[in-house]
Amino acid sequence: MRLRLAMPVNRRQLRAFTAAAILIACAGAQANEVPGYGFESAAQEITQLFWLAETANVCAWATRDDADWFKLFSVRFLADHLSEPNRLALVSMVTQDSYEKAVRQAAEEGAGQNCASRHWELGWASYLSAAVAHDNEQGGAQ
Repeated sequence: MRLRLAMPVNRRQLRAFTAAAILIACAGAQANEVPGYGFESAAQEITQLFWLAETANVCAWATRDDADWFKLFSVRFLADHLSEPNRLALVSMVTQDSYEKAVRQAAEEGAGQNCASRHWELGWASYLSAAVAHDNEQGGAQ
């Protein structure tokens, strides 16, 4: 079930809402902190996943709603494997004003080459399928 807002919301409000939703979702979850997996690794991984979702949207392999759902799922999933301070840092990073804009710009700049790549299209389909399956196994926390 996806949330449909009845009134227009600007990007800043959406980021604040997203950050609050992520923190609430992660707060009640038992962290499965992975030794040696810290903020630096999570920051690199989340940037790659956000880029893949933005590329999928730019290349019309995914709707904006699907790309946004995937990004939210990715943050929740990675945050679950981090300590509390690193979790907060990750959420802070992805909700900064310039973060999503920069990732989207990178996806748009590479669209000419990446949209023609079966490699990235199959990668998107595989990651999205795995995310949906995991989410369903966890009770659909979307």
